[in-house]
Amino acid sequence: MQETLAAMPPLSPAVSLLQAGDAAGAREFLIRHSEASAQHAFLLGACAHALDQIEEAIRSFTCALQRNPAHAPAASALGSLYAGLGRHQEAEALFRQSLTRVDDAQLRFNLAVILENTGRPAEALNEYSELIRRGEHYGARHNRAGLLVRDNRLSEAAEDYRVLVQHQPRHTRPWQSLGELELGLGHYEAAIALLNTVLQREPENGKAMFSLAIALAANGEIDSSRKIFSRLHSVDNARWAEARARLNHLRGHDAGIDPRLIFLLRQQEHLRACNWRHWPLYGDIFSDFIRNPGNGETTGLAYISMGAPINAQEQQLLARHIGAQIQRRTRAFLHAASAAPQRLRVAYAATRFGHHVTGLLFRHFFAAHDLQAVDVFILSLGPDDASTNIKTIRNTPGINWVDLSLVSDEEAASRIKALNLDIVVDLAVYNDKPRPEVLASRPAPIQVSWQGAAYSSGAPWIDYVISDAIVSPGPDWCSEAEVTLPGCYFVCSTEDAPPVVPVRESLGLPADKFVFACLNICSKIEPEIFSCWMRILKAAPDSVLWLLASSTAHIMNLRREAEWRGIDPQRLLFASRVTPAEHIARQGAADLFLDTRYFNGHTTTAESLWAGTPALTCPGATFASRVGASLVRSCKLDELVVSSWQHYEEKALELYRDREQLAALRRRLVETRTQAPSFNMKQQATHMEKAYRHMRERFAQGLAPAAFRVADLEN
Repeated sequence: MQETLAAMPPLSPAVSLLQAGDAAGAREFLIRHSEASAQHAFLLGACAHALDQIEEAIRSFTCALQRNPAHAPAASALGSLYAGLGRHQEAEALFRQSLTRVDDAQLRFNLAVILENTGRPAEALNEYSELIRRGEHYGARHNRAGLLVRDNRLSEAAEDYRVLVQHQPRHTRPWQSLGELELGLGHYEAAIALLNTVLQREPENGKAMFSLAIALAANGEIDSSRKIFSRLHSVDNARWAEARARLNHLRGHDAGIDPRLIFLLRQQEHLRACNWRHWPLYGDIFSDFIRNPGNGETTGLAYISMGAPINAQEQQLLARHIGAQIQRRTRAFLHAASAAPQRLRVAYAATRFGHHVTGLLFRHFFAAHDLQAVDVFILSLGPDDASTNIKTIRNTPGINWVDLSLVSDEEAASRIKALNLDIVVDLAVYNDKPRPEVLASRPAPIQVSWQGAAYSSGAPWIDYVISDAIVSPGPDWCSEAEVTLPGCYFVCSTEDAPPVVPVRESLGLPADKFVFACLNICSKIEPEIFSCWMRILKAAPDSVLWLLASSTAHIMNLRREAEWRGIDPQRLLFASRVTPAEHIARQGAADLFLDTRYFNGHTTTAESLWAGTPALTCPGATFASRVGASLVRSCKLDELVVSSWQHYEEKALELYRDREQLAALRRRLVETRTQAPSFNMKQQATHMEKAYRHMRERFAQGLAPAAFRVADLEN
């Protein structure tokens, strides 16, 4: 209103008094110098507003508009008062009517604000954009940026903030907003520079300090982040405590804030988009955290450890730390040794049995049990998504479905205890929105980890882990007693017959090129394996690489990485999301599946083999990096399990050049896949029943869990 007031010289004494904050003096002047003008009524309204006499202000502004319906300042002021009183419809109507009389920027801005505040962001965005089109407008650009952020159009919002920073360098707020936005976009150096500028101007700005500490941590500047968090603790303890609570989340109890944890969790967002800028630092900080773990919420690190460049012993140390955090919060039931029953009561527990890999892999397994030997329970710890998988499992004859999704962990554990189970098999452990506190309460005397977690649980409440001779990383990799299944530990439910493979053209694949494929989730792809693949493509010019599309950022990053390695980015082809059945079938259209390094394809490798495409893999030092080898060997394709990454490249190129050898492998796979243990539900169920019986008999004898091979047990 200052500029509007200053533009009215005839009544300048009143304007000067208002600008000096003397509204009472200004009103006295106006009363002494009365005139029947719109401007006089408007200034009286401004005085009344400043004196908090709202009704008087409304009357004066209304009078001004009666005297001059095109008086934009009066319309803006009156409409703003209406809005402040919650009379939004009247305010909007007034702004729209006034704009038909005078095209005023402030009126249009106020209209946009009303539209935004009444839940019409698209209309507000149009009005802000129109204002900016007509000439630079600070408020319109700032508000538009905020709307773009809410609409997740972050790059556009960032551009608006950059314009504000350039054109209005003295305004600190755009610098801070842009800094926080750059932080959200993962542009950490830019965020750090902007937020440092904010703190130079406003050293006590706790919000900027918090964002700067996060940006430094996310950028791997751990010591600098610690210093800023320490400063925040002194300046804005409430905000610091909020940050600490967020990092402690459900299970943490850290007295401070560990920037390493922020870095590791933030990196997952980047790895999901194949942004590998901090990959070497990622491995270093992960290992450092495992050696000296913080006490923030660490459960989420268990899953991401499978794809990290760390070894099985480090994974187990991390898992033990997580297990200790969880056990600290729970009280365990006690179970006295008792004779093994004729018919064992066995339960399978998971949070996701529906449209998820657990439901997909196990949907036909439960029906393969001998219900004369085993009474089977399904403990559903998560919501029912009404998917085909969950319906298949729930409708399996003889299966006892127990829905525990809506009860507390303590209540769930009590209900499981009341079932008098012999064994609970955990199909999730720390993955998939886990509820580990339920089994940490030890509701069953014997508890087993199988397939859902390709790592040692490190949990005192998990007695056994299911493995096989190939997938096992070797001695001392797990805290549990290792149970070795014959052939392969993995279970992959399939239909009765392998799928019919669609023609390549229908999948967007070239009919005349060699198709290397890896339809794993993109977070399993890291720079070392990608460089390996690019060397293969370079040596195999008549080939393409087929990958699973995840996001625009993921596709752009991989194409850029390919170009940096001298490969035409158009040779990378991307498959979109389809139904599980379509996804399995299309994998048969590839020539050769290329496995990933640290975190193999598990479900994807099994699906590729079932669809008829051979898989090339190189087993590593962890359980998760050896699953591919177990699956491939179970299909009698031993020559595709290689001992080094150099051999991996050589074998891929050998098969590219020797199509007869590849065709022979495909023919062999057609014969072996239907007999492979992973796809033979009845055989796997029989092995597991034998294992369960042995576990239960040891418990009956008062013996501690001990490793054993199922093949060594008597029938």
